[in-house]
Amino acid sequence: MVLNRHFQQQPVFHPVTRPDITIKNLAIFDTDVFRDEVAARLTGSVQIPTVTYDSMGHVGEDSRWDVFYEHSEYLRKTFPRIYKALELQTVNEHGLLYTWPGSESRLRPLLFMAHSDVVPAGTSTTAEWTHPPFQGHYDGEYIWGRGSEDDKSNLIAMLTAIDSLLECNFNPSRTVIISVGFDEEGGAEQSYGARCLAELLLKKYGENGVEMIFDEGIAGIEHRFGTDFALPATAEKGYIDVTVSVHVPGGHSSTPPDHTGIGYLAQIIRIIEDQPFKSRITRQNPTLTYLRQAARLSKSMPEELRAAILGPDANEKILEYMDASRERRAMVRTSTAVDVISGGDKVNSLPESVQVVVNHRIAVQDSVQAVKDHYIRLLEPWAEQQRFKFNAFGSVLSSERSSSRLKDDLEEGTLILDAQYELDSSPISDAEDDRFSWLVGTLRGVFGNDVVVAPELLTGNTDTRYYWELSTQIYRMSPWRASHDPRGTRMHTVDERMPVKGLVEMVKFYHEFIRVLDEKRI
Repeated sequence: MVLNRHFQQQPVFHPVTRPDITIKNLAIFDTDVFRDEVAARLTGSVQIPTVTYDSMGHVGEDSRWDVFYEHSEYLRKTFPRIYKALELQTVNEHGLLYTWPGSESRLRPLLFMAHSDVVPAGTSTTAEWTHPPFQGHYDGEYIWGRGSEDDKSNLIAMLTAIDSLLECNFNPSRTVIISVGFDEEGGAEQSYGARCLAELLLKKYGENGVEMIFDEGIAGIEHRFGTDFALPATAEKGYIDVTVSVHVPGGHSSTPPDHTGIGYLAQIIRIIEDQPFKSRITRQNPTLTYLRQAARLSKSMPEELRAAILGPDANEKILEYMDASRERRAMVRTSTAVDVISGGDKVNSLPESVQVVVNHRIAVQDSVQAVKDHYIRLLEPWAEQQRFKFNAFGSVLSSERSSSRLKDDLEEGTLILDAQYELDSSPISDAEDDRFSWLVGTLRGVFGNDVVVAPELLTGNTDTRYYWELSTQIYRMSPWRASHDPRGTRMHTVDERMPVKGLVEMVKFYHEFIRVLDEKRI
C-alpha cells in the first residue's frame, strides 16, 4: 500500500487540448508503416558520414566539413513541411537553428538540442562491424551504423515529432526551438557550432530567457531494482585534461641511468593511480536524490540497502555501495583516466622528453582548482625527492629546503604539469521546480504509470555547457527504453545501432512534451 501511494505522488500528464491529435498521431505511431518510415529517415542520415575529428581547421578552410552540406540538404528534402513552416538560421554554415514561433510571446521558449556530427568509425575495426558503419542498414529491428544512436536518432525523432504536429495543423502557443550543433564530438576546445548557436540565442532571448532545455544523454529508461526508472540528468560533471611531462638529459642507451624519463613517468603514473580522488556524496549531487527515490519507490531493492539509504548513517553506507562498482563510483568522485602516453624516439637513444595525458571528469563537490591542488600535493614531494625542478600549471614550485639543495646538487630533470580545457561541473537544475514536474508527468504519460522518474548526474559532457546562461532548467537524456537493446548501448564503438522501437518512443515523447508544455504556465 505504501509503495502504491508513493507511485501516485509523481504526476502523470497528457495533453488536454486537441484530442484529435492524440487519437490520430498516437495511433499512427504504433503502425508498421510509420515505424519503417521513421527508420528510413534515420537510415538516410546515417549514410552521410558527418564525422568530426579532434583537430579540424575552420569551416571553409578544412574540406572535411563539406559533407555537412549534404546532410543539411538531406534534412531539407526529408522534412519539407518543417522547412516551409519553421524559421531556419544557419550558423557557421552547418549549425542549424529551427524556430517554430508560438502565438504567445510572453511564454519563454522550449529549447531542444541535438548534434549532427559523429565520431570516426575507425578503419582498424571496419571488419568487426556486422554491417558497414555508414551503410545505414535497417533489418526491421535495428538501424545500424555510426551515429544511429549518438545523436542522429534524437535529431530525426525531434524533427519527425514536429512534422507530425504540423500535419495536424497544430499551432504552438509556446515557441519551440531546435538547436543543432555540428562539432559536439570534436576536440574539447572546438566550438564552431554549439557555442555560436548559444551566443545567438542568448543575444535574442537574454539570460534565463528560455523556459527549459532538453539535450541528449543516456538511454534514459533503465530497469533497476525491479523498477523502470526514467533518469533525466539535471547536472553533468566538469572536465580537465592534465598533461604530465618529464624532461631529463638524453644520451646513449648503452650507459643508462637508474631511471630513464619513461621510468620516472611510470613512477608518477603509479602515484596518480594509487591515490585517486575521494568519493563524497553531497546534497547537491542528483545521485543522492535518485538513491532516495529508488529506496522509497523501487520494487526490489535489497532491504539492507534500502534501510541504509533512508537511515541515519546514510552517507557512509551509500559510499560503500557506490564505490563497489566503477560505474557507480563515477557518480560520487572525480575520475582519473590515464589515456595517452608518448615518449622515446629510438631504441638506442635515451628519451629526453616523455609525457602522459590524464583525463578527469570533475565531481560536483570538486573543481578545476581542486584537481590542480591534488596534483601538486601528490607530486611536489616526489619532485623534491628526485631533485626535479617542478613547474605546476605555470608556477615554479620549490620549498626552501629543495631550493637551497639545488644550488649545490645537480638537478636530475624537470617535471611540468599543464592543463587543457578546464570546465567546472555544471549548475544543477532544481528537481523541486515546477518545470521538472512537467518533465516527470510527460515521461510517465508516455512510458507508463509504473515508471519512476528521478534526477541523475551525467558523467560525460554535452553541448549544454555553452547554454548554462539561457535557462536554470537543463535536462539531458535520450527518451527510450534501454531494454530494447539487450546488448546495451553501443555508442562510440563497433556495431552502434538504434532499436526502431526506441526511435518511435523518442518521437512519441517529443510529440507529447511539446504539447504538454504548450499548456503549462508558471
